Amino acid sequence: MSANKLTPQNINDSEILLSIKLHQQLFVDPKRIRLLQEIAQCGSINQAAKNAKVSYKSAWDHLQAMNEISPKPLLERTTGGKYGGGTQLTHYAIRLLQLYELLAQTQQKAFAILQDENIPLNNVLNATAQFSLQSSARNQLFGKVKIIEQHHAQTLIGIDITGLSQLIYATITQKSAVRLQLILNKEIMLMFKAPWLKLSSQPPSPLPRKNCFKGHIKTITTQGNHQEITIQVGNNIEFCALQDNSEHFNPNQTVWAYIEPESIILAGLL
Repeated sequence: MSANKLTPQNINDSEILLSIKLHQQLFVDPKRIRLLQEIAQCGSINQAAKNAKVSYKSAWDHLQAMNEISPKPLLERTTGGKYGGGTQLTHYAIRLLQLYELLAQTQQKAFAILQDENIPLNNVLNATAQFSLQSSARNQLFGKVKIIEQHHAQTLIGIDITGLSQLIYATITQKSAVRLQLILNKEIMLMFKAPWLKLSSQPPSPLPRKNCFKGHIKTITTQGNHQEITIQVGNNIEFCALQDNSEHFNPNQTVWAYIEPESIILAGLL
C-alpha cells in the first residue's frame, strides 16, 4: 500500500495537538487553553465553561489542577464594579496563552518544511531560519565557524560554507561576537544585500585576499536602471547582485564577485 503524498492543502488541514507537562503532570492542553481563552473573553468561569462546552465542575477541576502545579497563579478574582465580581486571568496566564500560540505556530511551520527536501532537518539553524526568519537580504548562507581572530575592537570570523572552495569572512565587533556566543564549529547564518556585492568582468587588481569568488552568470533580470544578476560561485551556491546598467554583463559570462567582510551580517542560535 502506497503512502498518501503530503500536499500544501492536507498539511494545512493537519492538526497538531500540543500538550505541556510540569512535574510529570499535565499542565495545559487544547481544552485547558480554550477554557483560559474563554475566561479572558467573558471574565466568568461559569460562562467560560458553557462557551467551551464543558460542565462547570469539569472546568473547575481543570483550573484547580493547573493552579496546583503552576509556578504562578493563573486566575484572580474581581469584586464590585458595574457588573459585579468575576474572574480574570493573571499576567502570567496571559503570557501562557501567548506562549502556547507561539509554540503551536512553530510546530505547524516545522511540519510544513517536510515538503521541501532541500531543507536539511539535521541543521537546527537552517531549518529554524527557513520557517521563522524573514530578511530583506537576498543572499543568505549557512556554515560553520572555522576562524576567530581578534583585531583590536573588531573580530574577524572565517566561515566554511559547504559548496564554496574557500572560507567567507565577516568582520564584526567583539561585543557582537560575545553576544552571538561564537565558538569554533558553531553553526552560523550569514546575510548580505545584493547591492553590496561587487561584480567585475576582470580579476580585481590587486586581488583581494578575502571574499573574492570566481563564478559565472546564470540569469540577468533588468529592473529599470539596474540589473539583478545571479552568479554561480560554487557547488549549488549562488550569489545575487544588483548592478546599474553602466557595465554590461551577459549570461554564462565569467565574473569575479567581491563582498567586504564589514558588509556581512551574522546570525545564530544561542
